[in-house]
Amino acid sequence: MIRRLFLRTAALPLLASSWTAASWAQTGGASGRAADPGPGTVLQNVWRDDERQRDIPWRLRLPETRGGAGSVPLIIFSHGLGGSLDGGAEWSRAWAEAGFATLHLQHAGSDRAIWAGGLRAVKAAASVEQLVARCRDVRFAVARLLQLQQSGEAGWVRIQPDALGMSGHSFGAHTTLAVAGRAFPARLGSDLAEPRFKAFAAFSPAAGSNPDGLRTITRPMLCMTGSLDGDPLGSERSGDYRREVYAHLPPGAKAQLWLEGADHQTFGGSGEVGAGRAARLAGRGRPEAPVALADHHAAVIRTVTTDWWRAWLQGDAAAVQRLKSPQGLASGDAWAQG
Repeated sequence: MIRRLFLRTAALPLLASSWTAASWAQTGGASGRAADPGPGTVLQNVWRDDERQRDIPWRLRLPETRGGAGSVPLIIFSHGLGGSLDGGAEWSRAWAEAGFATLHLQHAGSDRAIWAGGLRAVKAAASVEQLVARCRDVRFAVARLLQLQQSGEAGWVRIQPDALGMSGHSFGAHTTLAVAGRAFPARLGSDLAEPRFKAFAAFSPAAGSNPDGLRTITRPMLCMTGSLDGDPLGSERSGDYRREVYAHLPPGAKAQLWLEGADHQTFGGSGEVGAGRAARLAGRGRPEAPVALADHHAAVIRTVTTDWWRAWLQGDAAAVQRLKSPQGLASGDAWAQG
């Protein structure tokens, strides 16, 4: 959400927190069913990272089994600034219908609790410290879900450990770029990237103050933005600056979806309240175009992201072919690869 997230990096101390795969513990007993509508089975609970004394709420959506084949790829979703487990809910439902599991994480310190402090608290939460904490949440979650999968835990046993994807919106897109291998100053630590992800999808990403750090990302990355995808807390109204992410990624397995008339809220996935709330706090209403085009935008995002996961997590040749020229794009929309 915040374009200038890394401008104050030099003034920020390294978080004194070490992470190990053995530092987890689950709270609340067995997984509880979440009151979340949509396809598949939805479980929700909280993990406790004892090493960091940090709770990590999670929501797992498992698709229905088909033809007796229960093993499925899994996509982690990281919410935007001021968001929650509800962020990306629309995309989660679409991916479940296509046979993918999703694991939504909620990040303390940059989740919906910050709204109680007003606009100043929201801006303060867009910090490097919070980015580091989010990345460690993701790495913790990967280790935890793989341990549950290997131990045969109900539900988790269906996850394919070699077919993991990572995605996120806004601050969650910053998180996605970081765990994908974006280069940072050494003082931020060497444990931000997560090597076990095969592919990534960044909703409303931003290059920040050091775009050259993106050149170290070599795994498949899908970037999505639009003409009105500006900074809800800044001066930018156009999403043009978000195109810098794709431009700075190295040639290869990268793609970019541009949607004319799409704003920041378009990419939040319905449940992401923070996507629109920040703009309202800043005294700005939502433009008419993204409201009028909402169905079109959502349909294209669902189709393109589903084929992206099919191509890179399942090796689906038909999806690879469709991604060469996605269907359903309208005038002003654009697609780029490589």
